[in-house]
Amino acid sequence: MKSLNIDSFVSAESDIEISQYRILSGLKEYRKEFNKNKLYPSLSELVFLSSQLEDILNKKDNYLFQFPKKNYNPGVKSKSSYFDVADQVDEYEDYVYELIEWALPLIKSLIDEAYVIYEFVEDFLSIREVGISPIYKDEGYIFIQNNREFVTQVHKYTNTIYSTENTPYHSLKTTFIEKVKILDPSNSPELLKDEVLKKLNDRPNFATFYCETDLDFPFEETIFPIAKRKLLTILTEL
Repeated sequence: MKSLNIDSFVSAESDIEISQYRILSGLKEYRKEFNKNKLYPSLSELVFLSSQLEDILNKKDNYLFQFPKKNYNPGVKSKSSYFDVADQVDEYEDYVYELIEWALPLIKSLIDEAYVIYEFVEDFLSIREVGISPIYKDEGYIFIQNNREFVTQVHKYTNTIYSTENTPYHSLKTTFIEKVKILDPSNSPELLKDEVLKKLNDRPNFATFYCETDLDFPFEETIFPIAKRKLLTILTEL
């Protein structure tokens, strides 16, 4: 799928109808993904694009955004042509702003549709700690149900804290370990933890979380990224 990005606007066609058609075509592809309950990376791309476009509009009055020079044709170097070029640049910038102002509500509306799916999945996805709760929880394991493949996926996680301008941020990095068959009703997440950590020859008191859901939504594009975000929220609040 060809993604929309900032170049779809600042390097757009000179014909606004062609540009609008291409943007609508791109949004249609994103909607197809959401209709399949596939949220990522489409949702992240649209949120980032929306933020970029809003930033351009916010800088409009202060002339802080620099449009790419490749869009302009300076022509011959005569005194009168410089005025023509300036007019062309102003006209092109107005055209880009018009295109952004037209597209931004459509993008935000599609983001809102995706967040409805996100919130639905989040509500039907539960995470609980398994076994003994260690003091240190910034490194451990998360077991996530993948109902489409009838397996539980085991991932090792690391919660990294970093600061930007004195503001702390959390980043959750994960490493795939293995897939195991979905638990038999007679088993438990605690038994799964014991088996997996014994196999990995790891500490039995490692922080371990179990993510359970009845949904069979796409794993990589929806269940897994939402589970990661939910676990990060839990770890941040501890």
